[in-house]
Amino acid sequence: MIRKQIAQVVPRIFPALLLVAGLAPVRAEADVVTTIGGESLQGTVTFREGDALEMASESGEKERISLADLASLDLAFDGPPWLIGGSGVLTANGSFLSRPVIKMDGKVVTFAEQEDSLLLTRQHTAALFFQPLRSRDAEALRFNREGIFLRGGDFMGGAVLGLEDGRVTVDSLLLGRKSFSVETEAIAVILRAPVAVEQEGWSLFLADGSRLRSREIALTESGVLLNESPYRNHQIMKVELRGIRREGGQPILDMFRERWMSLEPESPLAAAALGENVPMAELVEALAAIGEERAKQEAARNAAKADWIRSQQIVSRLKAMVARGAANVGRMQGQVQDKVRRVEQDQKMALQAAEDIATKIETVEKAKMRVEEMKQELASLPREDADRRRGWEQKVRDAERQKQTAERAVHQARAIQRRHETRVKSGQRLVDMAEARVIKAREQKEQEDLAHRKAEERLGSAKESYDRTSADLQEIVEESHRMEFLVQQRRTREEK
Repeated sequence: MIRKQIAQVVPRIFPALLLVAGLAPVRAEADVVTTIGGESLQGTVTFREGDALEMASESGEKERISLADLASLDLAFDGPPWLIGGSGVLTANGSFLSRPVIKMDGKVVTFAEQEDSLLLTRQHTAALFFQPLRSRDAEALRFNREGIFLRGGDFMGGAVLGLEDGRVTVDSLLLGRKSFSVETEAIAVILRAPVAVEQEGWSLFLADGSRLRSREIALTESGVLLNESPYRNHQIMKVELRGIRREGGQPILDMFRERWMSLEPESPLAAAALGENVPMAELVEALAAIGEERAKQEAARNAAKADWIRSQQIVSRLKAMVARGAANVGRMQGQVQDKVRRVEQDQKMALQAAEDIATKIETVEKAKMRVEEMKQELASLPREDADRRRGWEQKVRDAERQKQTAERAVHQARAIQRRHETRVKSGQRLVDMAEARVIKAREQKEQEDLAHRKAEERLGSAKESYDRTSADLQEIVEESHRMEFLVQQRRTREEK
């Protein structure tokens, strides 16, 4: 966008363009009627049945003007001069309906506020404009090919399949089927060129920025009645009207260009310089201002590009960190599961040891009972029977040894149980420590994920900034080229 340095030149150049501006309605203190004979009447207009207007002058005199005698009507209204709307639908006959479209299929175009008296078929639609055009868009836009015009200034040719849920779909032979957001990506969809726009007819200028074209209109007490496609007995109330013209329709791009120049008068220097009476010194001064702004915009574009590249590097680094963090969490979770399995195994072994201890204690008790029984049997033998006593004494000693063996087995089983219980406790501590590490790793991963998401958002903003500064630079370059051409053309003409 051309900025303050260039704006210093514009106040001297811009008035020249206004001399050749379109004939759209301008704000007036009273209603103004111009007849086809060139007579101009001022006062208050009342619509009458029978295709006629009634003009009441300040003195109270009333004069009836038939539709056949009407050349133009400018209705008094408050506010700035009328400008065409920034977004809407261009019909095949050159009408521009400044109202949002929510859907388009192979048959009809549907508006957000659909009226029964308005039925716009796709066959009678020339283009959809989703966002206001910039100056360089108006320069580049053409109606000779179906396709979509994008924010970056690119045009993708292809069959426009439809519009739904805020996205327009285009089928390109080269790129295949693509979908674009009408809020952030697509500027306009071109279906066909409008036909017979410049043929004489009626132009109706509405308060919402619409410019309606019709070969015939009818006047009623309420306003204007339209009954040509896409309208069916469609009533335009007087309060909606800003003006009526009997004329050949002004091309839509010219009206868009006037809108842009009116809303951003500091920008279209090259277009404004088309005025024939602009001095050569002012052209040269404008060219120098554009050159200064071009240098600044190149610096801004380069800074935005460096920021974009830096953001890409940050995103790549954080993406790698996120991947490592996810792998680390997975590895730690695997370690925890392995430690839990070991603890479970030790718990099982400790339980088995407890069961083994119970069995071995039972064996010890049996061995003790056996020793006692043999001691009693030995005591019942007479001392004179030495041989039998020696035999039973040996049996007692054997039973004692079996009891001792059973007791040692119990001690060994208890040692094994204590060993497994110790391993269970130490293993559980390792599990708790590993789970704590997993929690920390997850927290770290969440932080890295958050940093990665913020970096991606920053990358998107950096890319948008780079695209915007690139588009602004491209616009300035185009303005510079046009201005250089104008300067060279003026010098050539002056040399002749």
